Amino acid sequence: MSNEHNSGSTLLAFLVGLVTGTILGILFAPAEGKETRKKLVKYLEEIEDKGEDFIEEGKKFISEGAKKVKTIIEEGKEKLEKKFSKEPSEE
Repeated sequence: MSNEHNSGSTLLAFLVGLVTGTILGILFAPAEGKETRKKLVKYLEEIEDKGEDFIEEGKKFISEGAKKVKTIIEEGKEKLEKKFSKEPSEE
């Protein structure tokens, strides 16, 4: 699970860097203000769509992880109940 967390952090850092770099590139490009604002609005709309997809994937990932944890806990509980429900043998 640690690798999955690291992958998510790496992806998030990459996306933040990508967004920042693109915005700075658009703002400092030699273009008219009106044209630059149009490009910026279009780009931010695309980022918003990608962000929504990223959030949905995150929700799915968390939901699946929660299901796995619940299963592990239930299996552990059953094993403990079986172990402690047996009466000790009399010697």
